[in-house]
Amino acid sequence: MKLTTKIYTSLAIVLAVMMTSSCEDRLDEQPRSVLTPDYFRTSAGLQAGVTAAYARFRYFYANEGGMNMTVYGTDEYTHAQQTTNPPLNVYDDQLNPILGDLGAAWNNAYPAINTCNGIIEIGAEATDLEPAERNALIAEAKFIRAQWYFILVQLFGGVTLDLGSGPLQFNTSTENFASRATLAESYDAIVDDLVSITDGGEDDLPDARPTDPGRAWKASALHLLSKVYLTRGWSDAAQSDDFQKAYDAAIELINNKATYGVDLLPDFAQVHEQGNEWSSETLWQVNWIDNVIFNNNTAFGGPGYQNRSNFFFNPFYEQNTPGVARNVEYGRVWVRYCPTSYTTNIAFADKINDTRYDKSFRTVWYVNDPSRNNPKGLELGDTAIWMVPDYLADEVEPTINDRRYVVFTPTEATDPVAYFGEGTNYEDYDGYNEQNKYYPALLKFLSTQPREGNDPNVTSVRPFIVYRFAETYLIAAEAALQLGSIQEAADLINVIRTRAAAPGAEATMTANTLADLQSEGIDYILDERTRELVGEQMRWFDLVRTDKLIERVNRYNDYPARPGAIIPDPQPFHTLRPIPQGQIDASVNPEAENGQYPQNPGY
Repeated sequence: MKLTTKIYTSLAIVLAVMMTSSCEDRLDEQPRSVLTPDYFRTSAGLQAGVTAAYARFRYFYANEGGMNMTVYGTDEYTHAQQTTNPPLNVYDDQLNPILGDLGAAWNNAYPAINTCNGIIEIGAEATDLEPAERNALIAEAKFIRAQWYFILVQLFGGVTLDLGSGPLQFNTSTENFASRATLAESYDAIVDDLVSITDGGEDDLPDARPTDPGRAWKASALHLLSKVYLTRGWSDAAQSDDFQKAYDAAIELINNKATYGVDLLPDFAQVHEQGNEWSSETLWQVNWIDNVIFNNNTAFGGPGYQNRSNFFFNPFYEQNTPGVARNVEYGRVWVRYCPTSYTTNIAFADKINDTRYDKSFRTVWYVNDPSRNNPKGLELGDTAIWMVPDYLADEVEPTINDRRYVVFTPTEATDPVAYFGEGTNYEDYDGYNEQNKYYPALLKFLSTQPREGNDPNVTSVRPFIVYRFAETYLIAAEAALQLGSIQEAADLINVIRTRAAAPGAEATMTANTLADLQSEGIDYILDERTRELVGEQMRWFDLVRTDKLIERVNRYNDYPARPGAIIPDPQPFHTLRPIPQGQIDASVNPEAENGQYPQNPGY
């Protein structure tokens, strides 16, 4: 059923003013007052439009709204001590259409999409460009539009394709009749864009990796196309050949990796190494500029497009611990996302043969300020905090209070009286059992770039890796599993597990993959995705795609809802997010049952 409304809304207003709002985010640092249809007929207009559309992703990736919607409220992460009972994690009655985090996707997708509509619809008339260059820019716009619609469809279901006079038309007016397309129609639009730039025609994205980091090329589109087919294959809009097409697109990229300039890095630790973001493994990233005029990475009160991923995953390492002060290396403590015991002890149960736990998490902090909380005389560079892995807990626990530094284990912590001494003021120190305050810190987004005054409170300007080649193998494996080719799925996963193995442990890491897949099925692939991709803004999508959100959140993320909550656990309708209330309130359509933009069920 197609639901028609008159968009007179946050969406419509965004569409009307999108040129102005997009320009402030453009990376070429040449402000324009407006992107008009005539401007899209010029090379400068196409370049500016593409850059403005890319820039909008900074409002979704690596900032709090986008990360809240994708990282916690899953089996991997629950909320930490400084985010008291957030609705996106506990699925209570405050997860509703007025939630501000929803705007990270909804309010930023449509300006970018409409800019892409203008490029695609009008850009062919730009005669001051060589056809190949012009076609490449139009192809990039199709990739950007497909990526934004893919985000929207996964979060909200069928969404608006009618922005102007028809589906995927460029709009410049606030008076817009639009339809909320069906899920199938929405997926068809995404697939059409991606197929048109990967099918071997003259309108394809280039095969070669761009020299400008962050631009999409054919490898980016093949990866995205494979993931779109995979996701649709699990959905109510599934087509009979979706899993086969997902497999085919991923294998096309894997088998022709040299052509497309991609490959796995030899060491997992290199993947998220600062300064190495545009490596052979990266298929697409979102960029920031280290320039306060155009990026504003100040510590407080900054804009919504800041990269704050370097703050969110830190525990309260500086509170009541000996000799540790906040610094650039350890980062500002926002104490937002706490890994669940599933993440630290189940997904990463093997911390000996699999190197990814130690290469993903910080578990040791060293003394950097001996003058702070240091009754036992620790010196600069001494161990100050050690978060003991679960396999060593039984060995370490009997000696915890004999150590000069603070020791956290999965079940016990240093007794503060024993450590700080009788009479010490430690009222706020409840040890490791203080809920969701002390935990291993995810290192993937560590940011130690030079900054004025060596200020640890300044946000990151590191690129955020959205897609990487390791995930292509996992997509192909999931598609193969769904097709019944379990041995093929195991072989693909073992490529990733071999790279993750400790020296000499390759055979151990790959010996049981087939048997585990046979016994656990998709749950094994979800576990492997955690080991490889934890924290990378994919997990909520993964659980919804595979119909595992309710089961795995209830099993592994049992942090209680706020008192009096109506809904303490995820319900079936929570597999879609609510349409923002601003959209609902501003919609006018006498033909609709309630005259408003259709809301998702349950909200």
